[in-house]
Parts: sequence; C-alpha cells; structure tokens
Amino acid sequence: MTIQYSGEFKEFPNHNFIAHTYDFFVDEFKFILFFSQINITDEEYICHRSEEVGFKIIDQCYDLKFDRQENFFNETYYRPPLKGECSRKFCFQNELAEALKTIIELHCKTYRSKAYLFFAENHKLKRYYDRILQKLHIDVISIVMSDLGDMGSGYVIKTRYF
Repeated sequence: MTIQYSGEFKEFPNHNFIAHTYDFFVDEFKFILFFSQINITDEEYICHRSEEVGFKIIDQCYDLKFDRQENFFNETYYRPPLKGECSRKFCFQNELAEALKTIIELHCKTYRSKAYLFFAENHKLKRYYDRILQKLHIDVISIVMSDLGDMGSGYVIKTRYF
C-alpha cells in the first residue's frame, strides 16, 4: 500500500466560516479532501439541509468533498481521469478508501466534528461510496445514513460528538 499524507489540515476562510483541506497521495495520484463548515445562521438554508438529512443540523457539521487535486485546482470538479491517468492496481480503490477513512477520523478528532454530509456527484461515485461505507469502521462514528436527498445520492456520518 502506497498512501502518503500531507500531515496537516490547511485552514482558510470560506464565507463566514473556516474550511479545511487535506492533501494526500495514493500511489502517484494526488487527491484533496475538502471540509466546509455548514452555515447554521441562515434559517431557511439550515431548514432545507436539515430536512434533507432527517435531523437538525447543528454547529460543527461539515460538507465533505474529495476529488483529484488537478480537478479541484482547475475547477473541473469530479472529471474522471483521462485514459492512462488512472491506476490499474487491483487494490487501488481499497487504498483510496483507507486514506479517506484515516483523514476523516483525524479531522473528527482534531476539530470534534459532529457530522459530515456528502453527496455523490454521479452514479459511479455513489456505487463507490455505498461500497466503502459498508466497510467503514471508524472509532468516531455513531451513525451512517445513506440514500438521502432528492436524488438518493446523499450520505451522513454522525460522530460520537453529535
């Protein structure tokens, strides 16, 4: 397994909140995990988001996204890699899932996050999330919910801090 972690969260302002990113590699492929705190000051917005997930969203809940670094920096979000730019290793998907699990756990312990909300942007990503969430054994998780939102592509991870 060849996973390399940046070792730190980068923090930056995102509207009235602080967002966090974390860079990592699986083999030679660069990825970024983006944590954006959910705005709980806009009552209409928070009601809509709370209805989506089935519980009242409170402070320290985050929208979670991950993508290849080049997509993030070029604003070509979730663009699949071109032919020849993806791993042919059989265990690549498992290594990517292990990296995501490790970083989410670290974020939760560092920031005492209460929940993570994320949506699959396409069917392929939804199948991937469904598969990895079945195997998820993070010690900070209390509840995992799936098939949320209008399209059924939403997920929530509630933590022990909720």
